[in-house]
Amino acid sequence: MKRTAIRSITIFFVISLPLFSCREDRGKPELSEPAPTTILRHSKSLYTSLAFYAGMQLDIFTTLDLHPLTVDAAAAAIGTKTQFAERLLCALAACDLLEVRDGVYGNTAEASHYLVRGKPTYMGEDVFVNTNLMQYVISGGLKTPDSVRKGEAAERYDYSKVSYETWLQIFRGTMPVAVKAGQELAQKFDFGRYVTVADVGGASGGLAAALVKAYPQLKATVTDLPSITPVSRTLLREQGAAGIEVEDWDVLAGPSRRPFDAAVLRALIQVLSPDQARQAMMNIGKSVNPGGAVYILGHIVDDSRTSPPEEVVWYLLNLNWEDQAGFYAERDYRLMLQDAGFRDIQRDMLPNGDGIIFAMKPL
Repeated sequence: MKRTAIRSITIFFVISLPLFSCREDRGKPELSEPAPTTILRHSKSLYTSLAFYAGMQLDIFTTLDLHPLTVDAAAAAIGTKTQFAERLLCALAACDLLEVRDGVYGNTAEASHYLVRGKPTYMGEDVFVNTNLMQYVISGGLKTPDSVRKGEAAERYDYSKVSYETWLQIFRGTMPVAVKAGQELAQKFDFGRYVTVADVGGASGGLAAALVKAYPQLKATVTDLPSITPVSRTLLREQGAAGIEVEDWDVLAGPSRRPFDAAVLRALIQVLSPDQARQAMMNIGKSVNPGGAVYILGHIVDDSRTSPPEEVVWYLLNLNWEDQAGFYAERDYRLMLQDAGFRDIQRDMLPNGDGIIFAMKPL
């Protein structure tokens, strides 16, 4: 599945040269032992990350924003026992996300600004903050040693066996993330120059719905596999966006039956094997009108394949679900796009955490 933020652990090996008793070496100090700073930083961050996840899952920051509460009052507000609420509140205070004064707990200025549901600055639908995505990362992350040891996905996702009800639950939970991505894409790029746009592999359709809301002139189509499009129609109706078309399209089988001015691929290429990714991009190239554009959103690593760390680690974690999927650096996307006929390739990042590669198809 899509998207989620864990940092890699780096162990530094220091080889100390032996000191000889010759005259010129007598005054040299011995090399000091390295401090386990990086090791402890990463190991301790696991604890604080889990406390943050619990606070977000329970929406405690929204609860405390208007009215700071005592432990007893907070326990009543979230429907738990006092000792459980106390440990949660203390943990979040230890993480600098809550403040406590005279036994009353309230949000820090940062938590109030970014973690309160309903505020325009709310980050709960960002890629690395959304609790649905964090849950996949946490549960899958525990399987990473098994996957690496065996050389195969410990929790391989069999898309053919997933029921409509399960897909509906999954994509209903992640739809707000897609909506947020669409909103930020619409703010960063001018979609007013397009007439038609395809949300390729769009699943929930949330991204397309956000684009159409920002650019009402757009004729948007959500495309996906036949097993997914019934869910797309349901979720679009729930969002009052039933006017958006939904179309079956296996992007690996060939071009779309009609071309589009722009194609958006969010969290699609990242779950395909290298051969599949190249084939998909070739078909996208044949499906975009001359003068049109393609926007690839999702996880992108630098050409070194060691940064940004959260993206590199995501590709590691993805082995737990899709062990045939590629490990795509910026140059990989560029080569695929060039082979598919795109030019003016650029890389950027959206505020929600999605990396983005965008390119134009020459007239």
